Amino acid sequence: MVVTDLHGAWDIYRRLRDTFLKQQAEGKVDYLVLCGDLIHSEGTEEQDYSLDILLDVMRMQATLGKEKVIVLLGNHELPHIYGLTLAKGSVEYTPRFEASLTRLDQRYKDVHRRKDVIEFLCGLPFFARTKAGVLLTHAGAATDISSTKHAERLFNINHTELIDAADKDLHKLDIESLQRGYSHFTGLSYEEQAKHYLAVTGSDDPRYNDLLRVLFLSGQNTDFDLIWNTLFTQNELEVGEAAYQKTTKTFLQVISEISPHEQHVLVAGHINVKDGYAEIGKQHLRVASYTHAFPKRAARYMLLDCEKPIKTTSDLIPSLRFVFDSAVPTTTTS
Repeated sequence: MVVTDLHGAWDIYRRLRDTFLKQQAEGKVDYLVLCGDLIHSEGTEEQDYSLDILLDVMRMQATLGKEKVIVLLGNHELPHIYGLTLAKGSVEYTPRFEASLTRLDQRYKDVHRRKDVIEFLCGLPFFARTKAGVLLTHAGAATDISSTKHAERLFNINHTELIDAADKDLHKLDIESLQRGYSHFTGLSYEEQAKHYLAVTGSDDPRYNDLLRVLFLSGQNTDFDLIWNTLFTQNELEVGEAAYQKTTKTFLQVISEISPHEQHVLVAGHINVKDGYAEIGKQHLRVASYTHAFPKRAARYMLLDCEKPIKTTSDLIPSLRFVFDSAVPTTTTS
């Protein structure tokens, strides 16, 4: 069962989770694959259950196993691993989730802490390869993955090592000067920004200088740029559909060369689609399980039979299912 981009929508997550658990209990479904971007609602704070969803997935993995409940890394999860900010226009995504992580550390009854959530995010894979020849990922085919060398680098990325290397470079320099430069560039005091974006209480917090880490990552570290360009690519919206189809073909060929099974078709979310899915040529099916579906009632998930070889996107259309068989529920939590 393949689900994409829920972005903090608890009722939709719960509906799909319960569908999976019911069908798994009946022996109809073996695996759940969540293709990233579980977090960051653009709605109000009261409507955003990003952390609740992540914690529930972590509990489900602990019960059923990571091999049964597979979560892929999305571009909205990535910034929280590195202490980066993420915004689109006037919408700031990261502050609300960072604040919820800080509150998590203050919940004495909860078994999970902020470090557990970040460790969970650090362990998320970029791809799920299937015997059916369907490659599952968050965003799509990346132009940066043009050789097996690039793919193997991505497969072996260690976020902790990248963070440690950036922090080592950071602490070779005058931190206060970097803070002043950061403030000059943004027009706000560094302390004000650290409290807003990282939800720290003050300069004694060990995460206080994490905003400066970006100076030693983007454009400075080729492995980090590889991650960023893979997860933040806009695919066909960047280069046009014809050029993107060539990128997809190369991408699948490269991944196939280092995979136990040849991968023929790519399935991803990430971008808005009409009617809940779109065929981007014969090798990329874009699916929207809620947030990126227009209208929302057209949202789809996929039931993929991995024993059945898939050659083109049209082979996958019969495996799509509607998320809603009735009116969209109001957002509540439990």
